[in-house]
Amino acid sequence: MIGPGSTLNDRFLLNTELGRGGMGAVYAATDLVLQRDVAIKVLKDQQAGEEVSKRLRLEAQIAARLLHDNVVRIYDFGQAGGTSFLVMEKVDGTSYGRRWRGISLGERLKILAGVAEALDYAHHQGVIHRDVKPGNVLLTSADVPKLSDFGLSLLAEHDEAAGIVRGTPHYMSPEQAKGQKLTYRTDLYSLGVMLYESVSGAVPFAGPPVTVMAQHANTAPPPLNARAAGASPELEKLIFALLAKKPEDRPPGGSAVAKVLRAEAGKLLGEAEAGVGEAPPPEEEPVEPMMDLGALAELGEGRAVTHGSATAGGRPARRPSTAPARITAAEAADLAASPLVRKMLRTILAEPISLNPDERYLSGYYLAYLLVGSRRRPFYARRPLERLNADRARLILALTYALTAHDSEAAVQEAAQLLDQRIEVRPALNPVVLAKFLSWRDSPNRRRMLRQVRKALQDASAYAREHMTDPKGVLNVGLIPRSLEDLRKIAPEREVGDELVERWNRLAEAWREHADLRETVLRYAGGAAYRDPSGAALWAEVVYPLVEMARWQRARRGRLSDAWHFLASRVLHLPDPGEKLHRTLTRHLAPRVVEQLDRSAVQLDRVLARVEPDEDEPADDQDARAARLGQGSEASRIEAIAAEADAEVDDSDQVLLVDVDPIRFLQGELHELWKEAAGAMQKAAAGPGARPVGHRHTPLGPYRLTVVPSMRGASAGQVVVQGMPSKQLELLTPSLRTAGSRSRPIVAAWPYADNSLLLAYQDFKSVQRYILWDAPRGRQSSYTDPAEVYRELAALGMEVPSAMEGALSKSFRPQGGRR
Repeated sequence: MIGPGSTLNDRFLLNTELGRGGMGAVYAATDLVLQRDVAIKVLKDQQAGEEVSKRLRLEAQIAARLLHDNVVRIYDFGQAGGTSFLVMEKVDGTSYGRRWRGISLGERLKILAGVAEALDYAHHQGVIHRDVKPGNVLLTSADVPKLSDFGLSLLAEHDEAAGIVRGTPHYMSPEQAKGQKLTYRTDLYSLGVMLYESVSGAVPFAGPPVTVMAQHANTAPPPLNARAAGASPELEKLIFALLAKKPEDRPPGGSAVAKVLRAEAGKLLGEAEAGVGEAPPPEEEPVEPMMDLGALAELGEGRAVTHGSATAGGRPARRPSTAPARITAAEAADLAASPLVRKMLRTILAEPISLNPDERYLSGYYLAYLLVGSRRRPFYARRPLERLNADRARLILALTYALTAHDSEAAVQEAAQLLDQRIEVRPALNPVVLAKFLSWRDSPNRRRMLRQVRKALQDASAYAREHMTDPKGVLNVGLIPRSLEDLRKIAPEREVGDELVERWNRLAEAWREHADLRETVLRYAGGAAYRDPSGAALWAEVVYPLVEMARWQRARRGRLSDAWHFLASRVLHLPDPGEKLHRTLTRHLAPRVVEQLDRSAVQLDRVLARVEPDEDEPADDQDARAARLGQGSEASRIEAIAAEADAEVDDSDQVLLVDVDPIRFLQGELHELWKEAAGAMQKAAAGPGARPVGHRHTPLGPYRLTVVPSMRGASAGQVVVQGMPSKQLELLTPSLRTAGSRSRPIVAAWPYADNSLLLAYQDFKSVQRYILWDAPRGRQSSYTDPAEVYRELAALGMEVPSAMEGALSKSFRPQGGRR
């Protein structure tokens, strides 16, 4: 029986119970090894099945990397006697759920601003919480918020196997209540519920769980004015923006939310906006002195930052490293040496995305390969892939930025500047950048845009035209991935489990703490990457394979290289980079981590042992050899990504639109059609079982649109599209009994050359919906998520309307492009 006085795994002594909830009990405990106070959440036995525990441990290991003043630190996840437990930082206060009613509105807003910043930080690390609620916000004795239970957020996901939705219904987002795939904006909705409750005194929806979940999905929250005390119009606007039903209608991120909340708290508390809600400095002393990020930026722009010109003995002071001594939560966008790279990264990373463990691993391995590339050579020999890999990284960053920025023409010129100046960017890239680059192949329209921007970049950059163009005249340097499957062809086949993630984390901790480790590894990797401070912010998923490949290189040096290193160390007394790397790793890493790195290097070596490259091996062969790290003798599987540009969309094989512009029907037009139908119905003698009478048909490609004078009620109208064999498409629209806003678009239709039809329409709850009639297959599909429509059209080889999502907007402007 686990309880106070129990010891878990001969290490964690449970002292007193701090609380108990739906997922288990929390205890104050002592770590007997490190002699520190911790909090331990012991999960209920029925939640500790093997598969659940495995997934929870993996999630907890990823969340353990979150280092932020407003996030509860996760130390470990373990099992004892079949029971899973989570070891966390102990917070010396209560929860926000127990405290918020006893503090002023201004103080509540200060606390929630900290929560918003914690979420923003986590989201930019690719982590979603999924169970944001007052009970998961802990407060220190100084009321500093600490967002907890990231490691358990998996339990708040939709459980496909069980067919149920887990979590806290009162704080669930609409998409979570529906069991849909979640993005980071689900957390912003939950934060909006907390904010609504903190201002009004009650959550927006109450009742049985199923009812509450349905209301979150379909019902607008009640107005705040009747109950809100002291809420400004700006605060009210923020709350309802957070509670938008569509994720894309919510604020862009937690940072923007925190800024508004701090300003509102400042008004209420009479404090200066800049100082409101700032967390006090950490109580514990840092292991090594922190370097100011402003100083790093000055270093990156060429302005020297020194701490004195000479040592006590009169000797010249050692030039300070461009890498900070210790890094906590800084990102590459803050640390990159180039102002242009910082601008590009801030633009690309402004919108967070979530990544699963496989995406993290595959992206990290590719980025590490770009940093290492070819095998290390003596200093007199060039590394064939050094320039090529630097060009690959620059091209990925340049294209992603040009496609993301609002002013595409100016962005293309800046992207060309990046290529022409050959700025080093590899240390600044992370898996999010690569994931966003790959997202531009999700649909034919996005691929078409990618090709247009790539061509514009090629025209704008002299370096691209001279050095980055393939024999076909396409901007292509080879080995640029087009999908996650391309990345899978390069990385070793490996299970991404909690043990691997735990090793990532241990190495990442040493990477943050020790500048000499970072510099040694990056120097060994080759090139000038070690000079860029952004290397300190490399993600753990990049650092681990980077070190792994460096260890493999050291173990597989050729005979000529061995002879050179012997001569250089014994005769010329030059340090051996491989030995320096080995000593640095063993000094800063636990022996078990070093041993595992060596075992990983041996695994790579077994794959590569059959192919010992020559010292003068060309770059293309080395690319193919890199593929053998993951695919053994099947290196040819990456020939396409090593030698070809993005596959062009062959319009001859694509089902084209009859017209790129949709046929649109406005509220006023449909009202007139309804009146005609209603008049016809009054004149017709409708006998028992007679079908509703319609008006004159409106041609819609090979089909016809009609309005049915439905008697469903005042809130809904009915539009049908007829002409399909034994089928008609039915659309429940807003009421057509009145003209309402006559210019409001209600229905948009795109006929296809093969008689298929795509419809976008506003339903009677003002939700935009889509229907696809696939004529060759005689199949109707309905959607609410436009991303699903894009995927289906791409799968069927059908042209995607460029204005599909905006066709029902009053600001829609036709392209005028008739076929």
